Parts: sequence; structure tokens; C-alpha cells
Amino acid sequence: MTGSVGCAPPGSTNGNGGSAEPAIGVDIGASRLKLALVDRTGAVLRSRVCPTPQTGTGPEVVDEICSAILAFRDDGPALAVAPRGTGIVVPHFSEGPDWTQRWANNMGALEGIALRPLLTKRLGGELAIANDVSAATMAEHMFGLGRGVDRLLLMAIGTGISIGVIVDGELLQYTWGTAGDTGHIVVDIEGMHECTCGARGCLETVASGTGIGRAAVRAALRGETTALAAILEAGRDISAADVAEAARQGDPMARAVFDRAAFFLGVALASFVQVFCPQLVVLAGGVTASSDLWLERLRQSLHEIGSPARLSKLQGVELSAFPHMGAAIGSAGLVLYPGLYLRDRIPTESQVDQ
Repeated sequence: MTGSVGCAPPGSTNGNGGSAEPAIGVDIGASRLKLALVDRTGAVLRSRVCPTPQTGTGPEVVDEICSAILAFRDDGPALAVAPRGTGIVVPHFSEGPDWTQRWANNMGALEGIALRPLLTKRLGGELAIANDVSAATMAEHMFGLGRGVDRLLLMAIGTGISIGVIVDGELLQYTWGTAGDTGHIVVDIEGMHECTCGARGCLETVASGTGIGRAAVRAALRGETTALAAILEAGRDISAADVAEAARQGDPMARAVFDRAAFFLGVALASFVQVFCPQLVVLAGGVTASSDLWLERLRQSLHEIGSPARLSKLQGVELSAFPHMGAAIGSAGLVLYPGLYLRDRIPTESQVDQ
């Protein structure tokens, strides 16, 4: 089904676009900044995780991020060759040649900020940008389980949910360089919980890390018996990690929350499989740390609901080869192999509207 993990992408060598120098990949998350020095085989030579700046104006936040990148670049052991450049990924969308940040719901300070001029001023060198899930999808196809797979779908399940899709070696880029805001496909027409996007019943409301925590809160407030009620009584919110810990200890409500989340993940994947016809589905993101509680239920749900004809082409639903650093590795790949996947690095607003 797949080739070896950690090799240069198929058909890419130093002679036709691959870079001999390493590159720095930066995954800018709402709470954590992940940095990785990556070579052309996808190997992480060194990495660092630090908090994402939470205060200040947009330019001040970007300046702090740049300082963290420069410190990471300069603090490590001397390299035989300097990094070729820096790839950046964000958990929202970038628009136009100046990489104006759009729909930055979880990083409000960056909304409307033209990122490219600020990064160029501080970092210099070659720069590239992408959406985080798009970058993770590229990493999986270049260096991970998707190596050699013609049609790959990666679903990232964390604070939110999104997918990336590669067809015949090209990343699908329908909306702002991505496959769209796919975590907001409507799956729960009975619960109809309001989503951060303003709609109701979105996949994120029932199966993201945030959705799992909120589902447990609702159940506890309804009076269902659960050890998680003590967390609410202590005055703090219930997280997906709390639900996972309780489920592993046999808490029936916590297990039911994961069972329901897995069912809806299967519902969504049944639709995505029908549309994109992947040979392989890969799951990534923080919620996969609890996959022992829900992965088999997801697979069962997908096969109960999905089209047998489409599912006959699906070779598996597997966990990512890069559970923690996939987006950072993929962002470095934007510099190491420029143009390998992206037909147009950042579409303009007019392209999105067409």
C-alpha cells in the first residue's frame, strides 16, 4: 500500500527541484508553536515546541513568533550548510501575495494582518506559507504512509477538524489553498449544537477536541452519572483529555461521548470518500492520542454507512506517521520542494469568489 517512511518524495531529486540544504518548518498553532529543522528526506534534525504568543497587536505577535524562529535557527549546533529558508503554516487561511490572514478565529490578533512583509523583514531568505492541514497532508504524501498513493485524504482532528486531499500528486485547493472549511460539514441534524462558524450540527461540534469536551459538559449538566462532574464542580471546563482519561477508567458516560464522536467521524468520512475516492485515509491531530477509544468504532461507522463501491477502493483508515510534527515537516517541504504540490501558492480573493 505504501512505501518506506522518511525518503525523498517520488520523482524528486537534487537535480529536479529537491534542495540539499535543510529547511525550517514552523507550525503556528493557537496555543503552541512547533519548530522543526527538516532535511530533504523528511527527517527532523531537531525540534522545539514553545507557547504561541497570546497578547499584543497582530504585528507584535508576529514579531515574537519571528524571534522564536530566529532563536531556534541560531541556538542549535552549527550546520554544514545553512537552512535554505522557512516554511510557515497557520490554522486558518492566507490571501493574496502579502499573505493576508483570514478567518483567524482562534488567533484573532492575526485577522487581516499581511504576514509576508513582516516575516520578510525579520527572517529574510526563502519563505513559503500554507494552511496547517494542507502541509500535514503534503508531509504524509512526501514522507509518510501516503508515499506512492495516488489519492490520499488526511483528516486532522484537534481543536477543530479539517481535511487535506491529494489527487494524482496535486493538493486540492478549492478555497484559499485548501479543500475548504471541511470541519463544518453538517452531520448532526438532531442535536443541532451551535458551532463557532454560526451554523448548527457541524462535525466540529460533536467530534473535535472542543466538541468532545462540550458533549461531556452537557451530559454532566443533564445529571448523567460520571466522575467528570467533579471537574465542573471544581470550576473548570472538561477537556477531551479529561474525557479520555475517564473513558479508560471505565466511565460509561465518557465512553458514550467517544462512541458518538466516532460515529459522526465515520458519517463525515463516508461523504468524503464518496466525493474524493481516496485510496487511503490518514488521521492526524491531537485527538488521535485517544484513538484506542474510538478508531475501531469510526471504521465500523464508515463501513456501515459508506458506499460499498467506494469503500472497495479504500485500502485503510490509519493513524499518521507524524502525529505531532506533520504540519511543521510539511511546511519545511514547501521550501525543500517548491511547487511539488501547489499549483498556485496563495489564491487571491477573486479566485476564491469565482
